[in-house]
Amino acid sequence: MIILASQSPRRKELLAELVPTFSVVPADIDESVRIGEAPLTYVARMAAEKAAVVLPNHPNDLVIASDTTVTINGEILGKPVDRQDAYRML
Repeated sequence: MIILASQSPRRKELLAELVPTFSVVPADIDESVRIGEAPLTYVARMAAEKAAVVLPNHPNDLVIASDTTVTINGEILGKPVDRQDAYRML
């Protein structure tokens, strides 16, 4: 079985275009950016941590984990907490 280690609606939509059947198992991880962490390092770490949380409960399945981020001038923008925060980021 294929397991998507993400609760992202967009990732679910993308995977559904490729495979007919899979399960979604969100990974509850701390998504905080570490001080001085580069964007590529951050997204790679997030994907690895998501997989590491989900894989032990699905050792015989294919676990797919990924992450994305938005940056401005090399600064990682986190997820906005509300609509006003999203406008501030823009």
